[in-house]
Amino acid sequence: MVRPRDYTELLHNSTAVILSRELEHCKHEAEDHKSRIAAKWQQTATDALNQGRPRAHYRDNTNVAIRESMDTVDCFNPTTAEGDDEDDMPVTHPVVDGRIKDISITHFNDVYRVTAQKFSKSSSETIDVSNFGGLLDSVRAQWETRPDGKKDGLTLFSGDAFSPSMESSVTRGSHMMVILNALDIDIAVAGNHDFDYGYPHFCKLTKDSVFPWLLSNIIDENTGRVPAPLQEMQVVERGGVRIGLIGLVEKQWIDTLLSWPANFQYKDMAQVAVNLSKRLRDPNGEHKCDIILALTHCRMDNDIQLAKEAYAFSPSAYGNLHTQHGVDLILGGHDHEYYVSKAITDWEGFDATQANSDSKSDTGDVLFFKSGTDFREFSDVTIELQDTPEGSVRKKIIQAVHGKRQVTKPESPSSSEVQAVLESQLSSVQAGLKSPVCKSEVELDLRSANIRTDELPAANWFADVIGHAYDDCLCVNGRGGSDGVLLCAWTLRGDSVYSPGNLTLGNILEILPSGDPVVISYPGRVVSGLRISWDSRRPAGHRVLGIWLQKDVANPESDSVTVVDGDEIKPEEEGRKYKIVTLNYLAQYIAKEFPAQGNDGCNTLNYIIDEETGHILSSIVRKYLLGK
Repeated sequence: MVRPRDYTELLHNSTAVILSRELEHCKHEAEDHKSRIAAKWQQTATDALNQGRPRAHYRDNTNVAIRESMDTVDCFNPTTAEGDDEDDMPVTHPVVDGRIKDISITHFNDVYRVTAQKFSKSSSETIDVSNFGGLLDSVRAQWETRPDGKKDGLTLFSGDAFSPSMESSVTRGSHMMVILNALDIDIAVAGNHDFDYGYPHFCKLTKDSVFPWLLSNIIDENTGRVPAPLQEMQVVERGGVRIGLIGLVEKQWIDTLLSWPANFQYKDMAQVAVNLSKRLRDPNGEHKCDIILALTHCRMDNDIQLAKEAYAFSPSAYGNLHTQHGVDLILGGHDHEYYVSKAITDWEGFDATQANSDSKSDTGDVLFFKSGTDFREFSDVTIELQDTPEGSVRKKIIQAVHGKRQVTKPESPSSSEVQAVLESQLSSVQAGLKSPVCKSEVELDLRSANIRTDELPAANWFADVIGHAYDDCLCVNGRGGSDGVLLCAWTLRGDSVYSPGNLTLGNILEILPSGDPVVISYPGRVVSGLRISWDSRRPAGHRVLGIWLQKDVANPESDSVTVVDGDEIKPEEEGRKYKIVTLNYLAQYIAKEFPAQGNDGCNTLNYIIDEETGHILSSIVRKYLLGK
């Protein structure tokens, strides 16, 4: 006879056995379900490859399907119970239904030379901007077409086009505005060289622009807004996705501009990005953006810092990304190199293992890329977006970025539209070369043999003009003007005697065909040699008596100028530093010839103004002669 207590225990034990068997059965069913789903998506991906379709979409949907199956299995897995070490768990994001949205983008930055240039150092074949335009068109032709007949993608530009180049020395950038329009850009951010001829001239150039220019973190204190005609933001819709775009620039290059309105104030990039995110993503606001892209024009280390402060993270690196304001992806310019951040692993044509000293702070968690320079290449990008739960700050997050480095080649198709524009603009350039820029009362002797052996007034005059080119921006930053100019005979070309009379822009370009001067801070050990007193009778190593930095002193009584010795330049590492205007290749040579001694050698050049923020020599002289 079974007592009530025994009956209860028996019932409890029997129920436990039944539940255990049911759970085990469900677990096996779930595992079978997982296997069937995985096999299904694997077959789909294989079929896609056989038919020439992209693999990325199927691969990621396979992962979604398997992850959903795993969620079913893991509810029976005691290893996922509460209390386990969360650090061992993969970072995941809540999704609505696994839907994927693709956005197509082409991107380029820092373009100057529109005429033929060598495809490579070892090749005689050439490319020009028409090849770039043709290749760009061929990529965009593969995009889907919108109801309005336009392609459903974005072409974005990250600044620097109006200068420097030989052509811009003549046109002051007007030729490039026509060419950029022909390339069908959707949105651009302004770069430092776009202001080489001043803000008013930038405004004049962009009056003819068929696309908007952004500059989100510069505020005109007189109006409290972004300086017109620049814009703070843009909102577009592609593939059913509302995309906000902002343009951010670093403070460092603003400090190097020869003329920058005093009422234009810089605002912190990350702070502006987060504030604009709040406006653009506001579900009750006018924009209601799904994602935000940041076009930037700054150094790589500043891009990386911005990405971290504005939460441009890979979703695998930041678990609560959908809850944070900021930007989703950074498309950069200013550095004249091609680079893809380490968090983006699917990129054809880029060697991620290649050493890059500028990317040391890229720890593999942020999303950004830069797209080379000079119409030699651009980025062809697809962004895959995943929906997030209702109420999230970010309506969508980037699940994956797939890219390809598109390289302009001699065999790349030529754009007939761009070619026609190029020919028209170059004819204007040739006419402009004949325009006089000044009238000389004396002959200018620039014969090569004399430049290399004698002191020439013409060479001194060019050095004086170049030496003061950066004084304004140096003084604004509290550094004072330059202390000297270091050029070599090779800098001044022409190899002619220019007779008294009109000096044309073509003459200036003959004399100064290339070269972006830089400003570098040197110790006295390097610059000593400007005026040397020595005694050849002394033993080697003791012959130099003194070195002085000379200066001009006006004599009011005789209306003349006397050259006198200024402060003595001591051949030492410590002490005063001297600001020397020179050319980058000379600076590199000095760094080699004067190896580091103590803590302040020249192996690492102390640039104040570097090659990418400098202005070409011919433009500096032309501005001086025109009084601008």
